[in-house]
Amino acid sequence: METKQKERIRRLTELLKKTDRIHLKDAARMLEVSVMTIRRDFSQEDEPLPLALLGGYIVMVNKPAAPATSQPVAAATRRHHRDDMPIAILAAGLVSENDLVFFDNGPEMPLVIDMIPDEITFTGICYSHQVFMALNAKPNATAMLCGGTYRAKSDAFYDPNNPSILDSLNPRKVFISASGVHEHYGVTWFNLDDLPVKRKAMEHGIRKILLARYALFDEVAPASIAPLAQFDVLISDRPLPAEYAIHCRNGSVKAITPDSEGE
Repeated sequence: METKQKERIRRLTELLKKTDRIHLKDAARMLEVSVMTIRRDFSQEDEPLPLALLGGYIVMVNKPAAPATSQPVAAATRRHHRDDMPIAILAAGLVSENDLVFFDNGPEMPLVIDMIPDEITFTGICYSHQVFMALNAKPNATAMLCGGTYRAKSDAFYDPNNPSILDSLNPRKVFISASGVHEHYGVTWFNLDDLPVKRKAMEHGIRKILLARYALFDEVAPASIAPLAQFDVLISDRPLPAEYAIHCRNGSVKAITPDSEGE
C-alpha cells in the first residue's frame, strides 16, 4: 500500500513532468501539508528519489528530454508567462471533487488545468480552444465548450446573439484572467470580444477568482471587466502592493499568494 509520504513524492514527480521546478511553498499548498512535512519526506526517504531540493525549489533529477514528436500540437503551442506557474498551482488547489468550473480565455488557463491533480473529477466550462484541449487531456474532467464562431486571433468561440450554456449553469468557481488591475479603473482586459463571456460567467458564478500577476497592478487595459471588489479571491505570484492589499481587505476580497497562509 502506498504511504502518504510516497503519494506526495509521486504527485510532485507528476507535477515536475510539466515544469522545470516548483517552489517549496507552492508544493506545500498543492499537497495541503506544511513545508516541514515535505522537507521530512526528502530527508527520511531511504531509496534514491527522482527529485531533489535545491534552495527553496524542488527539481527533477536527470529529467529526460521529451521527444520532439511526443508532445501534442495543442500543448506545444501554449504560451504562458514565467510568473504564471505559482498562480496556476494556487488556482488548481482551489478545484475540488465534482466542481463545476469556468475557465476563461487567459493564456495561463491551460497551465491551471494541467496543475489540477488527475484523480480529481470535475467539469470545466470554456470557450477557448486551447482550454478545451487542456480539459480533454485530464482523465477525470468533463469539458463543456460554449459554441459559436471560431476566431483564430483569439483562439476562441463567440456567439453573443444566441443563448449560451452559461445561461442555465451556476459554476461553483469562475477563473478570470486580467490584463490590468487598477484601484480606480478596476480589473481590465485587452480583448473586447471576451467581455460578454467573462461578465456572464461572473454573473452566474458562485465564487469569482481573479488571476493577476504582480506586474499587472496599476496597469489599465482597454476593456473593463468589473471592479476589484466584485471578486471573492485574488491570486497573484507575489504579495500584493500595500494599497491593493488594503483595497482587498476593505472589499472582502481574499488575497492568495505563495507567501500567504493556506485556505
